[in-house]
Amino acid sequence: MSPANKKINILLIEDDEDDFIITRDLLEDIEGGDYELHWAPDLGLARKALALNEHDICLMDYSLGAVDGVTLLKEAKTLGFTAPVIMLTGQDDTRLDTEASQAGAVDYLVKSQLSASRLARAVRYAVARKQIEAERVERMRAESANQAKSKFLTHLSHELRTPLTAILGYADLLLHETQTPSSVEKLGIIKRNGNHLLSLLNDVLDLSKIEAGKLDVDKTETYLTPLLTNLIELLQVKANDKDLTLAFVATGKIPEQITTDPLRLQQILLNLLSNAIKFTNQGSVTLRIDPSPEEEIIRFTVIDTGIGIEKRQINKLFQPFSQLHPSQVGQESGSGLGLAISAQLTQKLNGDLSVESALGEGSRFTVSLPMQAKNTHWVDLKLKHNTSYEAPTPAPQLQGRVLVADDIPEIRALVSQIIRMTGVHVDSAEDGQAAWDMIQQHGHDNPYDLIFLDVQMPRLTGPELAQKLRAADYPNPVVALTAQTMDDQKQQCYDVGFNAHLGKPIDRDLVWQLLKHYLKAKSNTKRVLIVEDDRDALEVTSQILELLGAEVDCASSAQEALNKVNDSLDGILLDINLPDMRGDELAPKLRSKLHDSAKILAVSGEQLSKADLFSCGFNDSFIKPLDMQKIQALMDAL
Repeated sequence: MSPANKKINILLIEDDEDDFIITRDLLEDIEGGDYELHWAPDLGLARKALALNEHDICLMDYSLGAVDGVTLLKEAKTLGFTAPVIMLTGQDDTRLDTEASQAGAVDYLVKSQLSASRLARAVRYAVARKQIEAERVERMRAESANQAKSKFLTHLSHELRTPLTAILGYADLLLHETQTPSSVEKLGIIKRNGNHLLSLLNDVLDLSKIEAGKLDVDKTETYLTPLLTNLIELLQVKANDKDLTLAFVATGKIPEQITTDPLRLQQILLNLLSNAIKFTNQGSVTLRIDPSPEEEIIRFTVIDTGIGIEKRQINKLFQPFSQLHPSQVGQESGSGLGLAISAQLTQKLNGDLSVESALGEGSRFTVSLPMQAKNTHWVDLKLKHNTSYEAPTPAPQLQGRVLVADDIPEIRALVSQIIRMTGVHVDSAEDGQAAWDMIQQHGHDNPYDLIFLDVQMPRLTGPELAQKLRAADYPNPVVALTAQTMDDQKQQCYDVGFNAHLGKPIDRDLVWQLLKHYLKAKSNTKRVLIVEDDRDALEVTSQILELLGAEVDCASSAQEALNKVNDSLDGILLDINLPDMRGDELAPKLRSKLHDSAKILAVSGEQLSKADLFSCGFNDSFIKPLDMQKIQALMDAL
């Protein structure tokens, strides 16, 4: 509040009663002034008043008997007095002015030259400067708090996304490898809960972006049917688990396209529908789409037959971290951010979010958005969704050499394994310096086709290495691998020379999309014959080879192998110890039926002499057991 509309409390420390009366009278003569004067005539009362720190300004006499004003001014700081101090003196002395200023006085007034207007101006300026300084300090404190919060959230994001990368990534790999329904179900539970943790993390980050004014929306022409189809596919399993009817209905034809941010619209509706399913134990959850061309508005209303909300609690719904029914939803209570974020996002889209509810009677949440669909077609709502289990997407088959650098062994192994599934050769480095050394060893004539760099690594960070590569005119693309996923952090990656940004947790399909974008497809599929008498080893090797894109045939004996060998094979994996013939005896017989470029690779539990291998017609050997990495190396050898 400014001095113009607030009474100013003044402390006058003055041991001369006549000077007190003069100062009081001057203050009373100030036109429009509203001052309350408190007089401290001795040092004891002065110290008590200063310690209370209840005044807006202090007028302090320089001559106070045994103690001068400068000494008391210095003492005032230790007593806790924070208001500005104006020194009063009976003589005009430049030395005293300098001394008072150095001690902390904001002004220096000579009593004999004092007038009502000059005193008013000095008091007004001193109080105004104090207010400006207080506002500056508060602003700096707020900025510091925001920076600390941003730093904390960045650290939190990194620390949570890194383990989630391993959890979700290896669950994906196991889903690729397993054929057992019970295992698929258990791995599905791991993935769902991992994704739930990720959604909670994203909620916290989204809210912080909104509060900081850094969350932007990207409005584009958005097709409604695919968006709604994706929503019902995401939610149908949750509804089925609770025996709820999940329905999407329209009051008539709907626009084929509207102008909005599809990602944020889906986030809003997903939050509302998920909440409705969570708080509904029987009955139905319905999304009703109601376009109004006359108003140029489209309404999405989520209607449930759930537990409902008391009227007095409705105002709390959109407060962050507010949970109205935590005891009724158990482990799925969530962060309490979904509705707060949905309300904020709706405002960002120039819309409105409203709610109608009564305890025990269900709820209706309505999102009203500008439709902006004047030139679009109007269509019937027809959603084609499939809730059955779909087999994992097969890996694209590519060729090239890739380097992965990450200081966390589990993440390094995971990314490498995802890449190897495409048939690409992968090298890995434990930090930026090791990656730089490997790049240098290959030289300019034989560079890696693609490099993945973790942003935070010891010795040499990802951005530092990216800058070194660009300074050295490295020609091929470099991808940032990071848990830092905010827009400004992505831009920082592009600014230092990265071509793309891959956030953690690692999305296997996004990795494959990047690989397909930057690498060449394999010219043909490798045809491989596995000769192995151990049934389990034969089956797992066959599955991994197929996962890596090979066309596989199997034989469990030498005779079966001789019957199946032909010149269309690119290679044979041959177990050395077969029941009806040793592998080193069988190899020459098989070699005679292969084309010249085909290879025979020995598989054994012991190290074999290279000379003996070559003399029998083998090209190379691999020691059991065979894991994904060895089998990839085996594929690379064909």
